[in-house]
Amino acid sequence: MGDRINIQLEAVRHLTAQDEQTLVEAAFARNPSPAMRWRLAALLTFNDEIGAVTELLADRSDLTVSEEILLGQAWLAHESAEGDAAARAAGDRAVTLSAYDDERAAALALRGKAETRMGDIDAAYVTLTDALALDPHNKDACKRRAALDLAAGDASAVLAMYDDLAAKGAAHSRLFAAKALAHARRDERDQTRAIMGSDFFRAEKLSPPPGWDSIEAFNAALAEQLVAHPGLRYERYGSASELTWRIDSPLNPAAPLVRVLLDHIANAINAHVGGMDATGHPWADARPADATLRAWCVITESDGYETWHVHQFGWLSGAYYVRVPESIARGNSEAGCIALGLPEDLAGEEAAAAYGIEVIRPQDGLCLMFPSHTYHRTFPHGLRDRRICVAFDLKPRMVAADEEAAAA
Repeated sequence: MGDRINIQLEAVRHLTAQDEQTLVEAAFARNPSPAMRWRLAALLTFNDEIGAVTELLADRSDLTVSEEILLGQAWLAHESAEGDAAARAAGDRAVTLSAYDDERAAALALRGKAETRMGDIDAAYVTLTDALALDPHNKDACKRRAALDLAAGDASAVLAMYDDLAAKGAAHSRLFAAKALAHARRDERDQTRAIMGSDFFRAEKLSPPPGWDSIEAFNAALAEQLVAHPGLRYERYGSASELTWRIDSPLNPAAPLVRVLLDHIANAINAHVGGMDATGHPWADARPADATLRAWCVITESDGYETWHVHQFGWLSGAYYVRVPESIARGNSEAGCIALGLPEDLAGEEAAAAYGIEVIRPQDGLCLMFPSHTYHRTFPHGLRDRRICVAFDLKPRMVAADEEAAAA
C-alpha cells in the first residue's frame, strides 16, 4: 500500500483528568472567564460529573456553540424526558449561534439525537439529513440517520446515503459500517463481507520490545504500571465498556512502559499496512499518510465486558493483551474472548446470525488489528483475576487534531 504511515503518539499527560479538573475549578473560582468555563465544562463532562455540567451551564445567555453542545450532551446523559427536551433546546440555541456549516451540522446532530429520544422520528430524520447536507463528514449524523433508516426497514436509503456522502469525500468508520449493515439487511452477504474488509484483519503475538528478553517479562512489568496507574477509573458514561476499569490516557510518567508498547505497536501497524495489497477497497483507499496513535486501557474483572461497537474516529483499531488469565487463554468457551460480527439490533437477528461471529481467544502478547468499522464485542469471564488489554485507534491526523481541539 505504499510508504509507511507517519505515526505520532499522543502527548504524555502529566496530570489525570481529575487532577486537572481540580486545578481548573480553582482557577475558575478566581477568574470565571468564558475560556476557563469551557475548559471546566469539558473536564466535568469527561469525568462524568453530568449534574455539575448542567449546573455550570444551564440558564446562561452567553454560552458559545461548543458550550451549548456540551450542555445538550449533559442533558441527554440524564436519560430522562426532561433532559431530552432540554437537550433539544440546547441544540436549537447552538444552531442559531453557529457561524460555520460544520458547527451547525454538529448542533443539528445533537438536536436529531434528542428528537429521536423524544420519539419525534420524522423531525429527527429531517434534522439529521440537514446536518449531513451541511457537513457530509459528520459521523454522529451519519450513524443516527442510518439507524433510523434501518429501523424503518429501508436499507436502500442507507446505501443511497453512502453513495451520496462517499461522492462528497466522506470515508469514515460510521459510513462503512452503515453500508455493511444495509447490505446485511438485504441479505447481500458477499457485499457485507466485502465492505467489512475481513482480509485486513491481523492477529499476531508481538516479539519483545528492544531491550527485553521476553514478551512475558515485558508484560509483567507493564501490568504492574497499569494496575497502579493514577488515571485508573471505574466505568465511563457513553463508552462501550460495562462494569470495567479504564485508563483513558495511559501515557503518563507513572507508566513509562506504555510508550515502549505504543512505539512497538506503531511499528507492527506499519508492517501490517505495508504488506497489504492495493485492493481499491474504500477503507484501504482512505489510508492516512499521517496519523496519531491513541490508546486507552481496559481492565475487566468478573462481570466486565464490551458491547457491540465500532471505533468512530479511527481508521485502524486494535487491542494488545497485557495479561490474560490462564483459564481464558486455554479455555474452550467464549468467556473473556473478543468476537467480531454484526449487532443484532442494527443488522437484524437473522442477518447477524447469517453473517456469524469470529471469536478470538486472547493470549498474553497477542496484538489484534482490524479496520475501525469492524463491529466487535467481548464476553464476561467470571473470574476474580484481571484481564488487561491496551486498546488503540490509528486516527487520521486531521481527525485527531479536531478531537484535541474539542477537548481543549
